[in-house]
Amino acid sequence: MRRPLILLATVVTAFAVAQGSARATFLSDSAQEKQEAATASAEHQSLISRTLANQNTDDEALQLFQRVERRIVHDRDQSSNAGEDRTVRIIPTGTGSARVTLAEHGRPADPAAIQSQMLITERLLEAAADSSNSQTKRDREKVERRSRDRQELVNAIRDAFVFTSMGHEVLLGRTLAKYHMDPNPNYKPTSTRTEYLKHATATAWVDEKSAQLVRLEAVLISDISFIGGIAGKVYKDGHALIEQSEVEPGVWLPTLYQYDFTVRKFLFNSEIHERVEVSQYKRIGPPAQALTAIRREISEATPPRSQK
Repeated sequence: MRRPLILLATVVTAFAVAQGSARATFLSDSAQEKQEAATASAEHQSLISRTLANQNTDDEALQLFQRVERRIVHDRDQSSNAGEDRTVRIIPTGTGSARVTLAEHGRPADPAAIQSQMLITERLLEAAADSSNSQTKRDREKVERRSRDRQELVNAIRDAFVFTSMGHEVLLGRTLAKYHMDPNPNYKPTSTRTEYLKHATATAWVDEKSAQLVRLEAVLISDISFIGGIAGKVYKDGHALIEQSEVEPGVWLPTLYQYDFTVRKFLFNSEIHERVEVSQYKRIGPPAQALTAIRREISEATPPRSQK
């Protein structure tokens, strides 16, 4: 059930032209207003295209960056010792990601355990770098299918929402354009994934110069049911948040995900409060390049054998 929530959180904003409030007094003024509106509309349409293209490019780039994620998950009990609090190093393998646990509830993992996980990561990268490996081929097809699904969702944003300008706001040290997004009543979803877009309203903050999403807050305005509600449901008023920042020139990747939802899985209701903080992005490259880097790291971390 977590997958549609992540999909919802990856929604990137587009732009619409704010309607002028002044009435035209002379014909020349009216013509000038129309011309200005047409120019603004063309500029916004260009910005829409660049923003969507950038988001798709950023999503693809994520598979080339290792990073550190701290994931904190609670249900109704939000005490510090409840639920999950795990810090994990994520290493893309080309066929998924290897996860190396660095700490749990603030307690660092044993170095020997980390080294063992790194050796497993090395084997995963070896398999991913082997183009003749049949399992590698199947895994890559799954990754490519997920990528196409994500692009479908992002590309649907232009038609799925009606956008209203809310001016500008200083946020995270930047002056950003702020937009409110309401579901477009005329939108016809093309798949189950794009169907999710009908259930949310959102506010987005965008860096206009780079045409990149900086922050998105989404709220469910209606329930999302799975298999007609038999398998489960995510209830209205759930909240999702995503923040992104520039990790290298021209590449913007997530630094924060936060979800607060009430869900039902079959007959059981529960709450999900999840916060994922992402940091220490470092480009590691495709599997063959990543394998070289990980082997070097393992070698440097292995103590030399004593000579008798």
